[in-house]
Amino acid sequence: MNMGLKRAMMIGIDGMDPQIVQRLVDMGRLPNFKRAIAQGTATKGLDMLGVFPTVTPPNWVSLATGNWPRTHGVTCFHNHTLGLPLDTFEENWDSRRVESEYVWEAFARDGKRSIMLNYCQAWPPRVESDQTIMIDGTGVIPFMRSNADYQKLIYLETGDFQIEEIPHAVKKTSSDCVVMADQHQEGAIEQKGEKLDALGEDFPITQPAHVLDAHNDFTREAKLLKAADQVKSPLQEPKNWSFTLPEGAKEAVIVLNDSLMRRYVLLTASDGKTYDTVSIYANRRSETPLGTAKADGWSDWIYDQYSVNDELHKVAYKIRVLELAEDGSKCTFYISHALDLDNDRYFYPHSLAKDFYDEVGPMLAFASYDRYNELADRVVLESFDQMYQWHQDATRYLCKRYDDWQLFYVHLHAIDLINHWFLEFTLPEKSPNWERYLECVYTMYEITDKYVGMLLDEFADEDTSIFLTSDHAAVPNSPGTANPGIGNLSGIAPNVMEELGYCKTYMEPGDPMPKIDWTQTRAINQRLTFIYINLKGREPHGIVDPADYDELVQQIISDLYNYRDPKTGERVVSFCMTREEMEVVGTGGEHAGDIFFQLRPTFTVDEHGNCPSPCTNEGYSMKNLCIMFGGAFKEGEVLKRPVRLVDVVPTICHICGASMPKDVEGGVIYQALKGF
Repeated sequence: MNMGLKRAMMIGIDGMDPQIVQRLVDMGRLPNFKRAIAQGTATKGLDMLGVFPTVTPPNWVSLATGNWPRTHGVTCFHNHTLGLPLDTFEENWDSRRVESEYVWEAFARDGKRSIMLNYCQAWPPRVESDQTIMIDGTGVIPFMRSNADYQKLIYLETGDFQIEEIPHAVKKTSSDCVVMADQHQEGAIEQKGEKLDALGEDFPITQPAHVLDAHNDFTREAKLLKAADQVKSPLQEPKNWSFTLPEGAKEAVIVLNDSLMRRYVLLTASDGKTYDTVSIYANRRSETPLGTAKADGWSDWIYDQYSVNDELHKVAYKIRVLELAEDGSKCTFYISHALDLDNDRYFYPHSLAKDFYDEVGPMLAFASYDRYNELADRVVLESFDQMYQWHQDATRYLCKRYDDWQLFYVHLHAIDLINHWFLEFTLPEKSPNWERYLECVYTMYEITDKYVGMLLDEFADEDTSIFLTSDHAAVPNSPGTANPGIGNLSGIAPNVMEELGYCKTYMEPGDPMPKIDWTQTRAINQRLTFIYINLKGREPHGIVDPADYDELVQQIISDLYNYRDPKTGERVVSFCMTREEMEVVGTGGEHAGDIFFQLRPTFTVDEHGNCPSPCTNEGYSMKNLCIMFGGAFKEGEVLKRPVRLVDVVPTICHICGASMPKDVEGGVIYQALKGF
């Protein structure tokens, strides 16, 4: 590296809980986190205070701007523009939604180089600068938009039947996060309207939101749809191959690439008896397979060609053998998402793409199929491990290639996904398999620990200061609650507001989802933490007279405070604020509702988002991680002052001698720095 430059790395680990970090450090399972804590500075609880609401986009944007949501304008997963219908949201995975200057834009003004690796809400680049390097950042899941084909499960069995292809039933929501959509039970439907292309020339279009029925209790274990395509194909004797096959080989034909491509599978036995190898061929004339995998193992990268928009593109994928009968009568294997290697749209500059793939290689997108069984647990974690290895290689390559870098931002998302999938089932009252799910959570922390070890060994020097942060953690709902489900990440859940008499829904024949009767709706909860008044003159279907606004707001707040969980009788809402009062917690403005509410952690929806970051429940927390080590930071320091998420950017700028982003609101964490 170019020594002498003052550098800062901001390592964003989505969903990481400082309480679990400390627990696993004490258990000896996170040796590198233990080193980072000992060699650096943190608060007593390894935590800092996040922003409201405690969901991904507002927090990551605050970590990149030093601004509160009220200032940068990102107040949830989706945006709502006043004057549009209340059941209409706008895509929020777009840097153009951010109304503040990013820290890397401030660095560019100073002629300092920045690198952003999959930092969500960063794309598209808003400033043309040869000092800015960016790879993806379109959302929380890296490179998902570059997939040429979805992940698949291949079922092969001896027999004489037609090939069957079953497309995945999970629908993407407007957040472009399959993971969020496929958590819900089978009643979920695809949002209507054209989908946003975050990289298009036009600004995001609007689209109607989900209205969830009152019976959606957010249970998932038994009702999950498979998040993968399925292909069922017969195993038969090989025919018409142009070369001699191993004795006993068995053949199957599979369909890929949205049924546009056929590939040929051979099962073979290395010893002539026990079948142990799965090979993929482009056709029956190619003596060299595209790739092979052994029983219970992964293949190397398989390079292929798929049709993308009627053009052939180079793609890469892997297979993982899940089951292979010793007699070759049955085989099941997983095919990963196929990454489009000819797509350079998610690189800035675009010319970086080819060299990057040549030197670092493709990234394995995580497996998410049928993840509530022991086999899937293993494959899911293995895919995350490979994805994090790729992040290590990418970090090394980018920092070496651009050795004059001074700012590095990266976002790692696996722990948040594990939280959403498994966290509630780590409670004995929620699942008889709770120990298995708990081990999945802990294992993902161990996988992350390896990335931290790489940072300590290769980057933590006297010139490089490193922040380990998270945007939030997660808490499961308490067993025994009815969980009325106020708030929803990507829609409207009217049941409580309807119960309180503020809105009215109805059903249309043939439509499984409720509709809002705006003629009888005075107020509705919208997105995760906001309630809007259906105000005349502001809302297209407004019925509330402006003269009645203040009284109605106060009545709703009173009713929410008095609302009790139907099963336990416990108060559900932690606190409520008016639009003016929201300023106190850094939210509000035109992108917030008329009322901001937070739930007690017992009743949070989807593990995080609608309870404050300091909250704890059932042995878990919502707290934001903050560990600082290397470079400018004191060793072994425990801070007395609270650290706020908006303090990270000003501290980075101070360390690197860079200009502060415009309108920055946080403060430098002087107490953590050497010499203070």
